[in-house]
This record gives sequence, structure tokens and C-alpha cells, in this order.
Amino acid sequence: MNERAVYFGPRNGLLGVLSLPSQPRDDVPAVILLNAGLLHRVGPNRLYVDIARRLAEEGYRCLRFDMSGVGDSELLDGNLLDIERSRRDVVEAMNALHDMTGTEHFFLMGLCTGAFNAFRTALIDERVKGCVLLDGYSYPTIRSRFRHYRTRVFELHRWTGYLKRRLGRGSGEPGQNPNDLILFENEVVPKKRFRSELATLIDRGTAMMLIYTGLGPLAFNYERQMHDAFPHLDLDRSATVRYYPDADHTFRLPGNRNRLLDDIRAWMLTQHPVPAPLPSSTT
Repeated sequence: MNERAVYFGPRNGLLGVLSLPSQPRDDVPAVILLNAGLLHRVGPNRLYVDIARRLAEEGYRCLRFDMSGVGDSELLDGNLLDIERSRRDVVEAMNALHDMTGTEHFFLMGLCTGAFNAFRTALIDERVKGCVLLDGYSYPTIRSRFRHYRTRVFELHRWTGYLKRRLGRGSGEPGQNPNDLILFENEVVPKKRFRSELATLIDRGTAMMLIYTGLGPLAFNYERQMHDAFPHLDLDRSATVRYYPDADHTFRLPGNRNRLLDDIRAWMLTQHPVPAPLPSSTT
């Protein structure tokens, strides 16, 4: 495995690090890791470095790059919303990898905001054959609400806050549907819209690995939650769900991180096995 810096995009303004297998194969999809919020390409606590290097050892090219305006990449268009600019940057990354390596298929991976960007790019570009979404989209169910509130029912300050909100003294936004997911840029992803988008990827055969932690940004608190939130979708046809109740949002502890790396590696090899290295030519 070796690594090198790459520049691409408009004015070569986007910077990334490409992790290469010792014997790369053109018929193996490339993996692209997307920024977690404003954290640069190494990821939180070097999570993306660990993922890229582990997968490169298995034979996958892996690019971790800084999106426009993040880390060492230029802000290429300040007039676009983050969600639009990020999606464009991912397409630029796929185009660049195709030009550099001939790779035509891609797996996108990201934590939190990176998961949202991976999903949104998959919807518009069929070169994306799979996504690993870490603490990404999640919607509440009756069971998840019960599990969430049963430990809080005897906490006085929570009842005080609830009563203030009911009396109009709290900070809740009027008219907001508690079943909908709020993203950056104040975008609201209604559950009905996400169901349709998820169905599109399932029907297309896009492989998905949905990984959630016990301390994620949303109230995901049991492994079958997405299945229960969308009971009419055949989620198991395309998606693998993993729940790490003891892990923090960035997989900081070695035990949780090692389990995550092993799970991603095994899933990738299941989705697209890497052929045995080609025999070296002899004279």
C-alpha cells in the first residue's frame, strides 16, 4: 500500500490523498471518503485514515479529500449552498479518479454530514454502486421514542422544559414535524421524501451499509429502527444495518473502531470481492 497527494477539480483546487493497493485492479470499484462536517480529510480522530488504509490493503483504491472550502481545498464557489457544492465536489472526485485510474464504479462513505452527501450523490449518479453511511439518516418510531423517554420520565428538568415549550416559552419551531430530519443549511428532509429516495436506491440495486452509534446526532436506539420506520420497503434487499450502542459518534475507543473497520472490510468484500492479484509476467 502506498499513498500520494492528488489535485483535481476546477483550477485543481480540491486536494486529496489517494491510498493505493500494492497491486491495484481496474475492475475493482474505488472508495471515496467524504468530510464529516468541517473536519478535514483525516476524519475525526483519524478515522478516515484508518478506513482508507485498511481497504487499500484489501485491494481497493481509496480517496479521502477535502471538499471545497474545507481543510486544504479552495472555496470554489461561494454562491452555492453547501449541499449543492458538496455534491458537485463528489462528482468531480469520481471524474478525477476515472481519469487517473480508469475506475468506473464507486463506493461513497461518510460520517454524519458525509453520510448525507454520500446518499444525495448516489441519487444523481449511477456510477455510485454503494454507500457506507455512518450516523446518517434516521427517523423515529414508536419503539425508539419509548426507549428514549422511558429513562427520562423521572427527570424534573426535562418536564420543566417540556411544559415551557407547550406554553410557548421554549425554543421549538412551530409547525415542525418531529418525524422529519433536519440537515445543515436548514434543509428539512420529510420522511415521505426520504422513503421515495431510499426506494429509488433499493430498486437500482445500490448497496448500503447503515451504521449507527448510541451517541449519534439522532435518536437511533435499536437495530431494527429503520426497518420499522419504513416497513413497506424491502430494506434487507440492499441495506445492511449495524448498531453500536456502546460506541461514541467518532468511534474513538480502539475496540469499537476495530470492530467498525472489520465490519466495513467484510461488507466491502461481500459486495465486490477483489480478484486475486494478476500473476507477474516473466521473460
